[in-house]
Amino acid sequence: MIKPATTLLLLGTLCASAELASGELSARAAEATTRPNVIFFLTDDHRNDGLGVAGHPVLKTPVMDTLAEQGVRFENAFVTTSICMASRASILTGVTERTHGNTFGQPPVPGPIARLSYPVLMRDAGYRTGFIGKYGVQMHQFNPAREFDVFHPVNRTPYFKQMPDGSQRHETDLCADHAIAFLQAQSPDQPFSLSISFNAPHAEDRDRRPGIGHFPWPPSTDGMYEDIKIPPPRLSDPAIFEALPDFLRHSMNRERYHWRWDTPEKYQTNMRAYFRMISGIDNAIGRIIDTLRDEGLADNTVIIVTGDNGFYLGERGLSGKWSHFEESLRVPLIVYDPRLPAEKRNRVVAEKALNIDIPATLLDLAGIPAPDLYQGQSLLPLVRGE
Repeated sequence: MIKPATTLLLLGTLCASAELASGELSARAAEATTRPNVIFFLTDDHRNDGLGVAGHPVLKTPVMDTLAEQGVRFENAFVTTSICMASRASILTGVTERTHGNTFGQPPVPGPIARLSYPVLMRDAGYRTGFIGKYGVQMHQFNPAREFDVFHPVNRTPYFKQMPDGSQRHETDLCADHAIAFLQAQSPDQPFSLSISFNAPHAEDRDRRPGIGHFPWPPSTDGMYEDIKIPPPRLSDPAIFEALPDFLRHSMNRERYHWRWDTPEKYQTNMRAYFRMISGIDNAIGRIIDTLRDEGLADNTVIIVTGDNGFYLGERGLSGKWSHFEESLRVPLIVYDPRLPAEKRNRVVAEKALNIDIPATLLDLAGIPAPDLYQGQSLLPLVRGE
């Protein structure tokens, strides 16, 4: 587990090193191309207020907090469809579900759209591309070797994977392990684009036992939040639920509310477990940032963190996502660029951002024009304070 103080020092070192004169940069960074590297972290069922830096009264996320404090945080970031597959397809392709058409029970993303996904375009432009974790999208004639130099899918169900030595490793930690191996094999002469897509903090829906059955957390967060009473959800007055339209009162949102939040004891147990999963992601990101520093890659690597959709934590008497309220649609979004001058860091941007803006932003970082097909736009002008 990365200790908060260590991580804060690390991020401070990264930011300070980005401001050094070129003659003081490490030899490896000096040799590297001027095009930045990119690491894109995607979480699952993680809404906008699930960060300490966003004012959460309980949740501990010191690594992501420091990325935000040394970078730019978008406080009004939203997804265009609040469900895993559709949102992830939009993040890859830069278009809404209405255009790409892919969600559960629907056809794959059509070939002409799939061929314009950001990993394909970045690899064509000379980037070494990697994908680790939950892919969760159906692409027409998908061939991982076409999009990625390194492709390590790691899925949940179960979260804990059996290792060759008989031990078990959590999916979040395995994602970090593969990411570290990718970085350790990186040549200083080629830029890279690495996408790390966590399954956490998505519930293990088939196991409805409260706590580690339903929200299995990694060992690095054992015992966290155990002595804290989680505040009740906002908008939890039963009258608010009763005022919802009939289709929401008899929906999967309500069914899953009874899996997770419908008694005080179940609520406390599952909320602690859910928070441990997010803190576990934070620890994993810290390990990966440590490796960036150790491999001499930190000075030229942009880090983006966001979620694939929001999540009801009992608000309005609901759970899950899928619907139109803010808790379901609004996600965290952090952009950390070590090349930003000091006066441009530690900013909170109020302008709206969408998940379909992510691929245009990644291509813009790489100096690649976004296809006319894309419906999102680059966020770099806002990141740079323009």
